[in-house]
Amino acid sequence: MSESSTVDFYFDVGSPYTYLAATQIDGLVERTGATVVWKPMLLGGVFQLTGNAPPARVAAKGKWMLSDLSLWAERYGVPFHMNPHFPVNTLSAQRALTAAEELHGQEAMQKLARVFMDGMWVERADMSDGDELAFRVNRAGGDAGKLMRRVGEDELKQKLKDVTQEAVDRGAFGSPSFFVGERLFFGNDRLDLLERHLKPQA
Repeated sequence: MSESSTVDFYFDVGSPYTYLAATQIDGLVERTGATVVWKPMLLGGVFQLTGNAPPARVAAKGKWMLSDLSLWAERYGVPFHMNPHFPVNTLSAQRALTAAEELHGQEAMQKLARVFMDGMWVERADMSDGDELAFRVNRAGGDAGKLMRRVGEDELKQKLKDVTQEAVDRGAFGSPSFFVGERLFFGNDRLDLLERHLKPQA
């Protein structure tokens, strides 16, 4: 594996498994030397385009999911609290992340994504609320007024649609979706396989 290997990370902050996976990315990068490019997409759009549905819509899956999430959080040693507003409409949040990358670059967008996910899965905030989003943009060091104005522009909206379509065209059906080339590693529980692919044993 070359140290220049790139992982495309398609994500939506409204997915609890995406939050869990995101807490492990820095370690993966350190161990493999890979570059991870974060790509905000709209999970609701992915579901519509693929015919998939969130696990919480299936009663048995929804009941199981909470205990599974808690087990993963315990394994990783990270805080996790199920959001009382779940499922949350993340359209504005994902547009804000798209705008953050456009205005300030990949690093700033990643920082904001982590702040949004902490708000969603640690602080249990309503991340569909515009004031809440603006508060967290400012917390991340951004200019909430400038960013949220860009969120409402048609060109920005189309960018998020395009990345969502791109993810589906590559084979994504949920979040988190990691691609190395055209190979998909789906879900928080595939991180070990992703790392093995990036750093095969000699």
